[in-house]
Amino acid sequence: LKFLGTDTMTPFQVQEEFYKLGCDLSVNCVDNKTTVTLSGLSNNFEESVKLFENILSNTIANEEALSDLKLSKLKSRENAKLNKQSILWSAMYNYAQYGENSPFTNILSEEELNTISSEELMNLIHALTSYHHRILYYGPEDINVISDQLSNLHLNAFNLQEIKGGDSFIELNTDVPIVYVVDYDMKQAEILLFSKGENLQINNIPIIKFHNEYFGSGMSSIVFQEMRESKALAYSVYSTYSIPKEKDKSHYSISYIGTQSDKLIDAIDGMTELLNYMPESFENMANAKEGIEQKIRTERLTKIRILNEYEKAVRMGVDHDIREDVYHDIPDFTMQNLIDFHRSYIKKDSRVIMILGSKEDLNLEDIKKYGKISFLTLEDIFGY
Repeated sequence: LKFLGTDTMTPFQVQEEFYKLGCDLSVNCVDNKTTVTLSGLSNNFEESVKLFENILSNTIANEEALSDLKLSKLKSRENAKLNKQSILWSAMYNYAQYGENSPFTNILSEEELNTISSEELMNLIHALTSYHHRILYYGPEDINVISDQLSNLHLNAFNLQEIKGGDSFIELNTDVPIVYVVDYDMKQAEILLFSKGENLQINNIPIIKFHNEYFGSGMSSIVFQEMRESKALAYSVYSTYSIPKEKDKSHYSISYIGTQSDKLIDAIDGMTELLNYMPESFENMANAKEGIEQKIRTERLTKIRILNEYEKAVRMGVDHDIREDVYHDIPDFTMQNLIDFHRSYIKKDSRVIMILGSKEDLNLEDIKKYGKISFLTLEDIFGY
């Protein structure tokens, strides 16, 4: 969209008009929603919205831009295979969570990408607001004033189409120990220890935040002090119990280790021991409480982030600022609360382990004690 003009304006003129009005148009498309955002000066609201609506309704094709966009997309896919962060935290992470059929691999093939026409994309853009959608506003005007203005300025407000359901992806169980290895030419090794928990537990969020701060987050955490400071088994390490963003998604215990290949087994042994038997430190517990309370006291939700956090809460089924619960509960938590949570949710009989490293530098016989080894290629985990 940002490369296009309309039937009366070139792409350069469109950008020029936005600049004159002091506003900006951006588009973000993720797994389950598309957001088109207009931001700018309040006193140019009406003119900006008119330009915004004109762009969405009257964009015209630009074959050169489409060709460049396809080349850029294909290039970025190849670059992702050269980026260890993309390999580990996108491709391998999704494979551990969903297997070969995941939101991450649900993409157009190279052939499909190359055969997309401008007409297809124009139809998608022009029809975007003909589907059910919501408008969020952050600014100085009264909501009733904005609502009256948008009733005249917004072109599609009635007889909206239902949005068809998308593909569903099944979260895999992690009750069978397995070790996935991606052979990659590198001197270090990157490791993820991964286990699935229950679906979103709203009432557990305060203790989850507390446990994460105490056990695996930051330089004062148990994991950092034991694995890096005390035993020198990792150059980077942390552990967390994730909080899903939707009600029907699961919590996950996720532990990361970045280490030298020759320390890999010792590092996995060390992390496994911590995950199964959490050390007790009242000093660390006090630091964790203070850290969480200080963050909440000083954190301010401002501007559009207020709406984004509200949207996030709605998807989770929360009707208030969950930080309030965390702030109120933290002072009363004890070491026994941490121990009980760790035993119930972190200690596991089996885990999925993902290893990114050079196969020839890995001691495969020692790795087998953590589960059957399955070798994956970059094509397996990226889907292309």
